[in-house]
Amino acid sequence: MKPVTRPRPELVSIDELDQAIVNLAARINAETYELLVLIRQFDERAGWLRWGLAGCAEWLHYRCDCRSGPWPRPLPESRSRRPDGRRDASRSRSAPTKSAQ
Repeated sequence: MKPVTRPRPELVSIDELDQAIVNLAARINAETYELLVLIRQFDERAGWLRWGLAGCAEWLHYRCDCRSGPWPRPLPESRSRRPDGRRDASRSRSAPTKSAQ
């Protein structure tokens, strides 16, 4: 990715900030997709064996300082609910379910 010149925030309108965020998010999503395609190809070809590692996740941690693994444990149920008993997504680290969407 080429570097982006970022103007001072106080000189940029809200519309310009909005567009800059949308553009950056699109670039990040595109680059993330490309990264995942490359990782999949690397894993399918067992490229991690060259380093004598047990799997692609271990290779990612060793070579790219990427941590992978299971989803973090959800917060205790009492902390992920509002006082009225409804689920509060902002208080929970668990993956969203279809019923929550």
